[in-house]
Amino acid sequence: MIKNLFKITWRNLLKNKLSSMINIGGLALGVCCFFLLSTYIINELRYDRFHKNADRIAYVSFEYKNPNDAEFIKSAATPVAVVPSFKQTFPEVEDGARIYQRTGDGQTISVKYQDKILNESSFVLTDEPFFSIFSFEFISGNPEEALKDPYSLVLTESSAKQYFGDESALGKSLIIDDEPWQVTGVIEDIPPYSQLQFNLLGSYSTLPRSKQENWGAANDISYLLLHSPDQFDDLQQKIGQLLHEKYAEEIAAGYEVKFPIQKLTDVRLHSDVMPGIKSLYLYVLGAMAIALLLIACINFTNLVMARSAERSHEIGVKKVMGALRKHLFFQFVFESFITAAVALILGLVVAIALIPIFNNYTGIQLSLASWSGGWFLIIMLLLFVVISLIAGGGPALVLSALKPTDSLKGKIHQTSKAVLLRKGLIVFQFCISLLFVLGTVVVHRQMSFIQNKDTGVNRSQVLVLDASDMSSSKLLSFKNELNSQSAIAGVTASYHSPVDVKGGYSLSVDEEAGDFTLSVTAVPVEKDFLSVFDINLVAGEPFNQGDVDRSQSADDNQEAEYTFAINETALKALEWTPQEAIGKWVNLNGRRGKIKAVTDDFNFASFHNEIGPIVIFLEYNWFGKMFIKLNPTGKVSSTIGQVEALWKTHNPNKLFDYHFLDEEFDALYKSEEQTSRILTLFSIATVLVSCLGLFALSSLVIKQRVKEIGIRKVLGASMTSIMKLISVSFVKLVIIATVMAIPLAWWFSSSWLEDFVYRTDVPWWWFGLVALMAIAVAILTVSFQTIKTALTNPVDSLRDE
Repeated sequence: MIKNLFKITWRNLLKNKLSSMINIGGLALGVCCFFLLSTYIINELRYDRFHKNADRIAYVSFEYKNPNDAEFIKSAATPVAVVPSFKQTFPEVEDGARIYQRTGDGQTISVKYQDKILNESSFVLTDEPFFSIFSFEFISGNPEEALKDPYSLVLTESSAKQYFGDESALGKSLIIDDEPWQVTGVIEDIPPYSQLQFNLLGSYSTLPRSKQENWGAANDISYLLLHSPDQFDDLQQKIGQLLHEKYAEEIAAGYEVKFPIQKLTDVRLHSDVMPGIKSLYLYVLGAMAIALLLIACINFTNLVMARSAERSHEIGVKKVMGALRKHLFFQFVFESFITAAVALILGLVVAIALIPIFNNYTGIQLSLASWSGGWFLIIMLLLFVVISLIAGGGPALVLSALKPTDSLKGKIHQTSKAVLLRKGLIVFQFCISLLFVLGTVVVHRQMSFIQNKDTGVNRSQVLVLDASDMSSSKLLSFKNELNSQSAIAGVTASYHSPVDVKGGYSLSVDEEAGDFTLSVTAVPVEKDFLSVFDINLVAGEPFNQGDVDRSQSADDNQEAEYTFAINETALKALEWTPQEAIGKWVNLNGRRGKIKAVTDDFNFASFHNEIGPIVIFLEYNWFGKMFIKLNPTGKVSSTIGQVEALWKTHNPNKLFDYHFLDEEFDALYKSEEQTSRILTLFSIATVLVSCLGLFALSSLVIKQRVKEIGIRKVLGASMTSIMKLISVSFVKLVIIATVMAIPLAWWFSSSWLEDFVYRTDVPWWWFGLVALMAIAVAILTVSFQTIKTALTNPVDSLRDE
C-alpha cells in the first residue's frame, strides 16, 4: 500500500510541475526563513546561560543624580569598593569579582614575546574568584590559583597559539607595559554568546587601587555571586540601606545614589547601560518567523484546494470502486507528509548553506551550535508534523468528503464559510507582509537619518590612532611632523572619541548666592580639538598654547589654571547668556579655571540619548586617541602610508593600526543596523511567500470560472474586462489588508522610534506609496494566471472532458 501511495504522490508531483514547485518552494522558503530567524533568536536568548551559576550571578550598575539634575546619570561601571564591601557586608553575597577593561574603545596595548610584538585589543583584569563565579573551561592550569598573584595571566586557546604557536604557554611570560606577566592558565575560546569577551585575562591585584576602598570614581564592571537565585530582591533593599551610610554627606546635600542589580541572564536584553539588543527586536523577529511559516502553510493549503477540481474525477472513481473516506484522507495526508518532508529537508539544506552568507550580510555570528543537545532534531520533527497536519489535514478532510456524483461531474461545492476563510487568509498574509515592509521602511529611514544628520562634529575622513601608550611630549612631536604634510588638514587628540564621550564629572560654580553643582559629561582634549572637528563656537575663542601652558604650570606656590568650553545645554542649565559665561570661574572635579568658549550643541553620544551638558577642557596628562584629519584633495592610501612611516619613527614598539571615525559612529548603532538588514531580508521573503498565496487563490478562482470566462469571450468580452473581472476581488482583499496593516505599522514605528531622542518623521504618503506598491504586486501576481486563461481558446474552456 505504501509503495502504491508513493507512486501516486510521485505521479501527481510530475503531472503538476508548476504547482508542485510552488508548493515545495514556498514551504522550503518558509522553513528556511524560520530556521535562520529561530537560530538568531536562540543565539540571543542563550547569552550567558552556559555558566553553571548563571541564575545566581548579579550584575551591578551605578546611577546618581545631584540636586540640579533632571534625571539619573546611568553608568555600566561602579566604584572599586562595591564588590569587596558588598561581599563583607551582605550575607546574601557568596563571592564577587571586579572587571577592569584595560583595552577597548579602539585602544590597544603592545604585547611582546621574544621578538614578536602584537597589538592586543581585548585585555581585562579581574579578581581571583572570577573562575569560581563564571564557567570557562581550563585547558591547562589551575582555575583556583590562576589569578592569585599579581602579574598573573590567563589566555584563551586562540591567543595562546597566536603568541606561542604549538609550544605550551603555561609558565611563559609576556611583556606588557614593560612588565613580565606570567601565563598561569589557558582556557577554551569564549563562546560568541558570552557578554564577557577577552583574549587576555590578568590579575586585578596587579592594580595599586585593588586594596583601596574608594566609593568615588567608577571604573570597574562588578559582578556578585549570590547564595540563592531568590535573594535578588532582598539584596537590592539592603544595598539601598548601605548607601545611606557610605554616601551620607552627599545624600544630605541632596544627591541620590543607586546600585541596581540585575540577573546576568537578563543583562543582554534588558540592560540600559551594557551593550545588547532590545527585547522588542526579538519579539518582532519571532513574530516574523512564525508568520512566515504560517503563511507558507496557508499557501500550501490553498494550492492543494486549487488543484482539487483537477482531482475530483480521481476521487469519484476511487469512491465508486469502494474506497472509503479514511483511505482517501490517508492518501492526501500521506502526500502532504511527503511534500512537507521534501520542503523541510530542502529548506534546512538551503538555510545551513546560507548561514555564512547571512552572517556576512548581517554581521552576526550564527552556527548550528546554537541548537544545543537534541533540541534541533526535536524541533525539526515537531515542525514536520505540524506543517504536514496544518497544510495537508484541512484539504484532506474536504477532498475526502466529496460525494462520488459531484466528484465525477467535477463539482466542488465551496461553502460561504470556506470562501470567506480563504479570503481572510489572503488578507492576513498581505497584512503581515505590509506590516513588515512598512516597518522596514521606517527602520531604513531612521538609519538614513542617523547617517545624514549633522551631528555638529565633522567626522569626514578622520583617521583614528591609538595614543594610549604615548606620552604627551611624544604625541606633540608626532603631531608637528604630521602637520607638515600637505595631505593632512589637522591633528588633535582626546581622552574619548568625540562621537561617544563617556566621562562623568561634576561642575561647580562659586556664586555669591551659594554653590551650584551640575552633573556633566566632560572630556580632556588637545588644544586643536574644536577646530579639527569644526565644532562651532557661539561665544568666546578657541584654545591656544597660552591656555595649555597655564594648565601645566602648577607648582608648590600656584595651582594650575584650566581652560574650559561648555555647550549650550550646559549654558542653559547654568542660566547664563553666552557673554556672561566667558571668563567665569568654575571647578571641574578639583580642576579650577575659566570658561573660554561656548559651543553649539553637538551629538557626543548615540541618538538614543538627549544632548546633555558637556565640558571640554585642556589637560595633557594622557590621551586615549589621536585624530588625523585628511585633506580631501589628497589620495587616502598614500596619506595613510605617510602616517604609518612617521608612526614607526615615533612609536616603533607598537604596530601601526588605524580606523576611521565614521566606523566608531556606525558602531553606536550596530544592533539597529543588524535588525534593519534582517528585516529587509525577511520582509522580501514574506512578500514573496504572500504572492505565492495570492497566486494559489487566484488559480483556484480562475479554475472555477474557466467556463464563465470562455462564455464571456464568445460573447465578445475583451482581455481587459476579463482581467478586471478577476483582479477586482483580489485588489479589494489587498486594500483591506492595507487598511489593517497601516495602523499596526504606525504603532510599531512609533514604539521603535521612541527609543531615539533624535528621530526622523514618517510622512503619511510613505505608507500610501507602499500600499500602492502592494496593490501593483497583487495585480501582477493575479494577471499572470488571468492572462493565461484569457488567451485560452473558448472551445477548450467550454468543452467537457
